[in-house]
Amino acid sequence: MEKVVWALILIPWALALAVFISPWHRLRQAITFLSLPVLVYLTYLLSDGSLPLLIHTPHWVSQLITLYDFLLLFYFLYQGLKFRSFLVSVLSLFQIFLLVWVLLILPHREGAELLVDRLTLFMYWIVATVGTLISIYATKYMEQENLERENRFVSVLLWFLGVMNFAVSVNNLEWFFALFETTTLASYVLIRFRWDEISIKNALRALWMNQVGGIAILLAILFAVKYYGVYRFTEILAIKGHLISMVPLGFLAISALVKGAQMPFHRWLLGAMVAPTPVSAILHSATMVKIAPYLILRLSPVIKGTLLAKLLIITTGFVFVSAGLLALTQDNFKKILAYSTISLLGLMMLTGAMGSSTAVLASLLLILFHAVVKALLFMEAGVMEKLFKAKYLEDIRRLVERAPVTVFFVSIGFMSMTIVPYGIFVAKWLTLEEASNFLSHGAYVGSIIFVATGGVILTLLYFKIIGVMTRKREEFFRFRLEKLPFVYLFSTVPLVVFTIVGSIFIALLSTKLINPVVSQVVGSPAPIKALGLTLQTGVSELYGWQIVGAFTLLLIVPVCAYFIHFSGTDRVFTYTCGERVELNLGTYDFLCISQVEPLVETVSVALFVLTLVLGGGLV
Repeated sequence: MEKVVWALILIPWALALAVFISPWHRLRQAITFLSLPVLVYLTYLLSDGSLPLLIHTPHWVSQLITLYDFLLLFYFLYQGLKFRSFLVSVLSLFQIFLLVWVLLILPHREGAELLVDRLTLFMYWIVATVGTLISIYATKYMEQENLERENRFVSVLLWFLGVMNFAVSVNNLEWFFALFETTTLASYVLIRFRWDEISIKNALRALWMNQVGGIAILLAILFAVKYYGVYRFTEILAIKGHLISMVPLGFLAISALVKGAQMPFHRWLLGAMVAPTPVSAILHSATMVKIAPYLILRLSPVIKGTLLAKLLIITTGFVFVSAGLLALTQDNFKKILAYSTISLLGLMMLTGAMGSSTAVLASLLLILFHAVVKALLFMEAGVMEKLFKAKYLEDIRRLVERAPVTVFFVSIGFMSMTIVPYGIFVAKWLTLEEASNFLSHGAYVGSIIFVATGGVILTLLYFKIIGVMTRKREEFFRFRLEKLPFVYLFSTVPLVVFTIVGSIFIALLSTKLINPVVSQVVGSPAPIKALGLTLQTGVSELYGWQIVGAFTLLLIVPVCAYFIHFSGTDRVFTYTCGERVELNLGTYDFLCISQVEPLVETVSVALFVLTLVLGGGLV
């Protein structure tokens, strides 16, 4: 099984090299298509094995990673000096100083440097499916944008998949720092891809903000060695219940908040919108930001019930609501998706910080369905941009008349994040149910308020956009299906199918596939049962007939509404002599909310500081 793990890390890099040196578009596309069955097969092989798997590595591998650490940080320093970025330069120097300090005090005793358990395997599946579909999609997208640079772009995406697999496999915190900063490198390279002034500016912002997260990890290692004499995840988890100081865990939590683009560090993810759309898809769905909830879940058995966990719940809950509110003020379609990602990442970390088996189950469901749905939505954003020249809400008005298939896919994506019986709705329901069991704790009461309020805001947001897209002229009553390129359909249809099928069989998915992951994360499975299509928890049930009935209504009612046409009728108003009056409909733009954004960022900074200082035990 060790060879399979290394294959999942190295094969994406080999495929990336093959794409990079390939001189023909068709060959590059064929290699990228090959990544899907190869990574899925390797992940399937690993799922049949005995987990967790602790992998020891030769000493030269650690030396190689240490050398790579320094090369990477000196590259960051070079970029800071080249583009005259004071923050990048200073933070790079500080990281180099801290890394030297870490290496001087690190015990370097024998132990497993890689840890592959059910949580790691869960992340492998997301990378192998969602990540490769995005890479396949990118071959067509770049053909329409810049075919000459397609090889460089797609090769970075494939390389990124291997980096992500490596990042979720490491047990050594120094190695984790190296992979954390490698994802920072990947985001920097991808965001600046177009090499214009705004791309470079946003890439540098992403670089220095994520360097803050890297510094937090190095400080966590220093304090972990000082207080516990440990520097591996398994060693930290082993001293659960006997912790004297939460300082290292506080710094690790801060690194997760930074990588998860939680306010006030959200602007680096918003800035990624200037890059080609597949960059947004890969950053928001399968890789990069998912390291944040992954890290919180990895630490959840240790921080559960602590002041750090309670402050994380409040901080991420505040972001869940605030980012959703700010999304209402946007008119750029991709920026709306970006704010909703920031919002839902907050919810994923909120549930992970709660730490109970049911909350962890909800967090994993959120990670899974969000990866699928957000990849779908960003890819459809690229389709609208390339085929229909639609980037803003004004551009997508009555889009259903020109692109009913695209609008259907987008609507499925938005509905899956808001209403019953889709997976993300079920995860919110489980979160509320679990939080209601701890009403004596203020943070859990706050989580109920945050989840309920944020859910309403996101529902308003998504249905506002659906309303804009599906509004029709009075005389319109026939659909004309648009012709979509095969590659776009190949990469998006599986995501639509999984969203629907996975939600219908949410009970079986939760009990058979997700609950084994929960067991290894927290030590016991969530108290849920699958009775056919019915999902049964300790206090409630989501019946199979309700799930099927909800899907039936969602399919039948909108279709019937579009085919109802009153012929021979006119819309008239009093005192118009029977003249026909054009009906104009619109949606409220919520621009007034943008005025509170500075206040939101100020509160976010305060919550960050409280989480580190009080939750991390610095005082």
